[in-house]
Amino acid sequence: MSVLYPRLLPGEADRLFEELHEHSPGSHTHMVSNHSPRSVFAATGGRRVTREELDDLRRTIVSAAEEQGFPEPPTPAQRNAFDQRTARILHEQSLMVPGEAAQRPVWAFLALVLLPDICVWRWPLKSGRGYSADRFKGLDLTRHSLGRLWTRAHVLYDPRSPEPYELVDTLGEEAADQIMTRRRSVAATPALVRAVVRGHRDERALNEVGMSERDVLRQSLMRLLRLLAFVGVDSIPENELDHLVRRVRAETRNALRGR
Repeated sequence: MSVLYPRLLPGEADRLFEELHEHSPGSHTHMVSNHSPRSVFAATGGRRVTREELDDLRRTIVSAAEEQGFPEPPTPAQRNAFDQRTARILHEQSLMVPGEAAQRPVWAFLALVLLPDICVWRWPLKSGRGYSADRFKGLDLTRHSLGRLWTRAHVLYDPRSPEPYELVDTLGEEAADQIMTRRRSVAATPALVRAVVRGHRDERALNEVGMSERDVLRQSLMRLLRLLAFVGVDSIPENELDHLVRRVRAETRNALRGR
């Protein structure tokens, strides 16, 4: 049975987001709770998550943050390691189905009620600009501090692999963002996303002087986008998608050599 999560009402999400700015860095633990009187559940579709389960989820994610130095400011490598570990935790432990995970108020609750201190640590204040609403209120789930991680794990999860979450650990934040934000094209087909990530992983050893992984990934994605205008990939077997991605990456490398 799927699990339903509290959905924070929009006005309360706005209020709590403003409250983030009233606390100094490191003091947001005072905002933590496992419930909110200004949240609701979906009427049907599964059973409601218990407060004990929310506490367990929080403990596991806090532990992942502590492994990366929380509450001290994280390095880029620590942020990346936290994201990879937390993506797996959210996907494995939350027991959400895609329909529930697509609800922005669910992620607003998790970021602003259950885990505000962790999300502030991961996405700290920007000088002169405050906290980013996208990271906390769920305005865009491809940018939400936690929602984007569940989506990443769900798309990259491969039950055929001995380690089903292996592909989650392949991508750094920049590479994952390059792929997952193209949600209406490349990211719309999970099998294609997995093929792209496998190609990125398997060809790292081929990197040449003057040719960065970032350039190969970015340029190959642009080529795939043009190809997707003419080719429907939803019905293509995954092994053939692997061949397609490798061919596009080879063409990209040849083009970059000739620049």
